[in-house]
Amino acid sequence: MENQKNLFLAIAISMAIIFGFQLIMPQPDPIERNASDIVTDTGIDLSQTTPQTIITFEDKEKVLSTSKRVTFNNGKISGSINLSGAIIDDLVLLEYRKLLDINSEKINFLNPVGSKDAYSLDTGWVTTDTNIHLPDSASVWSTSGSYLDGKNSVILTWSNDQNMTFEKTISLDENYLFQVEQKIVNKSELMFEAFPYGLSKRKGEPEMQEFFILHEGPMSVTDSVLKEYSYEDLREDKKIKFSSLGGWIGITDKYWQTAIIPDQNEAIQQTFSYNSANNEDSYQTDVVGSKISVGSNSQVSHNFKLFAGPKIVRVIDGYMKEFGIKEFDRSVDFGWLYFLTKPIFNVLIFIHGYVGNFGYAIMLFTLLMRICFFPLAQQSFKSMAKMKKLAPEMKRLKEQYGDDKSGLQKEMMALYKKEKANPIAGCLPILLQIPVFFALYKVLFVTIEMRHAPFIGWIHDLSAPDPLGLLTAFGLFDWNVPGLLQILNVGIWPILMGISMFLQQKLNPQPVDKVQAKIFMFLPIVFTFVLGGFAAGLVIYWTTNNVLSMAQQYVIQRQVNKSS
Repeated sequence: MENQKNLFLAIAISMAIIFGFQLIMPQPDPIERNASDIVTDTGIDLSQTTPQTIITFEDKEKVLSTSKRVTFNNGKISGSINLSGAIIDDLVLLEYRKLLDINSEKINFLNPVGSKDAYSLDTGWVTTDTNIHLPDSASVWSTSGSYLDGKNSVILTWSNDQNMTFEKTISLDENYLFQVEQKIVNKSELMFEAFPYGLSKRKGEPEMQEFFILHEGPMSVTDSVLKEYSYEDLREDKKIKFSSLGGWIGITDKYWQTAIIPDQNEAIQQTFSYNSANNEDSYQTDVVGSKISVGSNSQVSHNFKLFAGPKIVRVIDGYMKEFGIKEFDRSVDFGWLYFLTKPIFNVLIFIHGYVGNFGYAIMLFTLLMRICFFPLAQQSFKSMAKMKKLAPEMKRLKEQYGDDKSGLQKEMMALYKKEKANPIAGCLPILLQIPVFFALYKVLFVTIEMRHAPFIGWIHDLSAPDPLGLLTAFGLFDWNVPGLLQILNVGIWPILMGISMFLQQKLNPQPVDKVQAKIFMFLPIVFTFVLGGFAAGLVIYWTTNNVLSMAQQYVIQRQVNKSS
């Protein structure tokens, strides 16, 4: 009986981790910061370097057609660079669609100012010398070419009336990284100081998951420390500044992000800022590089890397290794269990490389976990088998001692000692698997590799719940189930999980108390509906784990019975 109580407690804790994670293991509030972390204001405010645009919300294609542009397409992303301001404000993810349907719209990630959900990347120079004429968002640049294909580069140029020329050499790799080398060619007698900058600016807020285990919004790595802020944080604080040696800053969605990446040995200023004008919210993350002195009849240059695309772990890790970008893999929200979540992801990717299906990879991963926990599970199941054998004797003692709880407890402890049974040993493997369970849940929820990853049959997306629900007769009726009834619309895999949990209970020692026995009898039903809304991949893991546990437990049960 005591073993069953603890078993129930262990399972309850595992579910509490999913639904009440922040209450159980509170994470540091990212908005808290020491005064020494915030840099002194340099007087440079990039949020005011471009004029506010009146909301027009015109069709994106109409906005694009009204400006001169350099187009790009490397097979993974396509879009264009606006020569008015020399900003990257048009980008489509060619390999990703909004829905599973192959005819669904591709992901429009960056959008030009004047269209709905404007979102752009920009680089340039800023100075405190008001006598120097720098290019701004209205400056029209000339170009050496009209197309980027992932192998070439283009040079954008703009000259002022002070005999100064500004150049941007822009290249795009085979994935999602732009490299921008910007120069100032000063042929005048003037001397001044300039700061290079890079920024990402977003108008309005995107549709978000708004789930506590996932960060969506502004983020940075500042002096090798990850900092995350919500859009609400920026609306409250208006402006947050930090100094850092290297690092990066950007804005992340669940599966894609932008990032401004300076040289990793450069002293920089990072700023998160919020502005509101014409009833339009604007969020910006930017980097201001170290001050550069521009002498007369001289030239200076600076480099930024701009990332805009999906957070594919292999690609992110590749950039981190190739360019030494500090903690760039934290772009993917592996969470505070990073040390466990990312290795689990890597194991799944490794297995997937051989089996070619993430559903099978999850099953084989579950088997691997069973092997790793085998010694503990072996001892646990042996103890549970002994407890099951002792059930009649425990029932007799309960009837004998009635309300004498102290006497009953004394006799029960003597019985455990005599039979070498441990009532809590059965909980240890479950408790150890709780972090694995949560880490796998994170992997399924946050990694783009799991997005729209099919299994077999009706499971076309392992990161989404089983689509064939009870209330649609498992797909026979084409009915859009209302939100309140979704909890009852459990799929086939959750039902299989519930059945496996019920069968597993039959191998466990049953509670002596009749009320407890009835409660435990309903647990598989409760968990079936609770897990019905979880990712199908997670339910497959749980079901496979139950089946493997039953097989191991059945063998041990027979061994214990034979030895008696």
